Amino acid sequence: MNKKVLVSAFALSMVFGLTGCSSEKPEEKKEDTKVVEKKEEKKEEKKEEKKEESTDAVLVREISSKTYTVTIPELTSFYTPSRDGLEVKTEVGEQQISYTLEDEFGDFKMAIYVNPISAESAEAYANRINEGFKDEESKQYKPSTMGEFNGFRQVTTSESPSFKCKDGLLLDFESVDGSTVVMSVTVEQFNDTDTADMEVAMKAILSNMKVEVK
Repeated sequence: MNKKVLVSAFALSMVFGLTGCSSEKPEEKKEDTKVVEKKEEKKEEKKEEKKEESTDAVLVREISSKTYTVTIPELTSFYTPSRDGLEVKTEVGEQQISYTLEDEFGDFKMAIYVNPISAESAEAYANRINEGFKDEESKQYKPSTMGEFNGFRQVTTSESPSFKCKDGLLLDFESVDGSTVVMSVTVEQFNDTDTADMEVAMKAILSNMKVEVK
């Protein structure tokens, strides 16, 4: 009888001992959960940092076995339109970087296009275009100075069906490595005849863009 009591007591002590051991494991899992949460927080922080770093507009384009990389910071970081309440959109396509600035009611709209061109020089490219406008001098590219930049400029306006002004500049732009790249910067404005912002926007783009050639 005593032996049975001892065996039973020993068996119970083993059960309680095992139960005690197993009860400690969930606490370890809680610590693991905290570690996982911290890792997730760090991942989210890294994602936010990447989002902040990706505000530049970057165009990578292959032209004549060369790779052109055009980088322009976020437009509103260096250019402030004179008009308030404009919605600014940026799009990087296969061949160009484009911006649109438009008010809520459609009374004002500006579009900006920036792209590298495969040409020997801005002058050679301008002359090639001018060949098609021999009898229309108003549509020809002419030598022009835009701030510290020299190039060839074409400015056209039309009133039908509504006002539109187009200002295009071709120039030999110095790349990061010192080589020369033919760049085209075009600004178009619709509906509003006050075109003072067009030249300001073009100068701002030229002063802030960078081009790399590899």
